[in-house]
Amino acid sequence: MPCSCQKPEPDYPESDHWGPPLWSILHILAERGGRAVTPLYQEDEKRQWISLIQLLPKMIPCPMCRQHCEEWLIFRPITDLKNIAYTNYYSWLTTWVYDFHESVNDRTGKPSFDKSLLAATYGHLSIKGTLQVLKPHIETAIRLTGLTILPWNKWLVHLKMLCSIYGIS
Repeated sequence: MPCSCQKPEPDYPESDHWGPPLWSILHILAERGGRAVTPLYQEDEKRQWISLIQLLPKMIPCPMCRQHCEEWLIFRPITDLKNIAYTNYYSWLTTWVYDFHESVNDRTGKPSFDKSLLAATYGHLSIKGTLQVLKPHIETAIRLTGLTILPWNKWLVHLKMLCSIYGIS
């Protein structure tokens, strides 16, 4: 039996590996935005979204992507969500995530996505299954770089809180 120290180190995760599941999670959640299972959770929903998005630059594996995320958050602050009436919440949130994703697609030379297809594309996807795809890539990046596990763990807590608010198991 070979020594475990002889195992090859896994490759650093490329954005093509972790990006699609991360975007899927954000779009899946945005499709549920403004639909808290009870009105008592409306303010909690806003707080959880703001915290989830503010942690992104601390847990994204790619340094250039982290910088772009930080710049986007300055240009289009997620904290603006605090001032959005709950009746406009779904529209604002889906547009915010869509615009952010489109800015990345434009910057990376990827094709634009038809906004009218968001609900049909992401409305039925599983958070749990998508998270299982994302998790090993983020954890590999944490092991191989100076990324710390704390922002990732905090991000997971906010993700789970939003899932709870939306009644997603």
